[in-house]
Amino acid sequence: MGIATRLKDMAEAALLTEAEIININPTGDDFVRISLRSPALQSVRWTAGTKVQVRLPGDGWTMRTYTPLCWDAADGRTELLAYRHGHGPASAWCGQVEAGDSIRFMGPRRSIDAPAADEPVLFVGDESSVALACAFATTGAAVTHLFEAARPAALAGTLAELEPALDADVCGTDDPAGLLDRLRTLAAAMPRPYRLVVTGDAATVHTVRREVRTWSTPPAKVTGKAYWAAGRTGLD
Repeated sequence: MGIATRLKDMAEAALLTEAEIININPTGDDFVRISLRSPALQSVRWTAGTKVQVRLPGDGWTMRTYTPLCWDAADGRTELLAYRHGHGPASAWCGQVEAGDSIRFMGPRRSIDAPAADEPVLFVGDESSVALACAFATTGAAVTHLFEAARPAALAGTLAELEPALDADVCGTDDPAGLLDRLRTLAAAMPRPYRLVVTGDAATVHTVRREVRTWSTPPAKVTGKAYWAAGRTGLD
């Protein structure tokens, strides 16, 4: 092992947490649930909506961001739900990773603030937002879900398989006007005040935030975060 490799490993050990993958569970056609365990996780404070950034295998420093579904500090365990999309390095890793492998990651770090118990939330997202929705489900908030998906029936099936299952409206990504129509209908039925959370495709996040500004009775708070954008990689 050369000195450059040793220095890189020392830097990673100082900056990143190492964990063992203890279980891989394919969920639906496009997702994989990854369970991690490490004694280092026992001393970590986690709240729903925080993020971790996983260093993918390879010679470079390629990181991808995931939202932990839950965090068991007593057992030093957490779970990720990865969406296998396209042919990038993250999708390749999700298709190859096995129980017994080790990974390194940074975090958890603040990303989307968790809702309070019983807080009304209107949640808009896509396949990349499912893990955040699962994390919010641990808070006891009253969440109404609206998703867009390339394959709506497939995503609806995946949401039904989750534990606990997520009850949601699912629209196609080829019908942005339909998504906004359904959003307006759901918003009209929300108790006041409520919070709107929109994540996923940067284009959808922008469109929804612009749409809400035209409403006569907008949400009390709007939280938006783009997880990906067409033609770009490595978004938070």
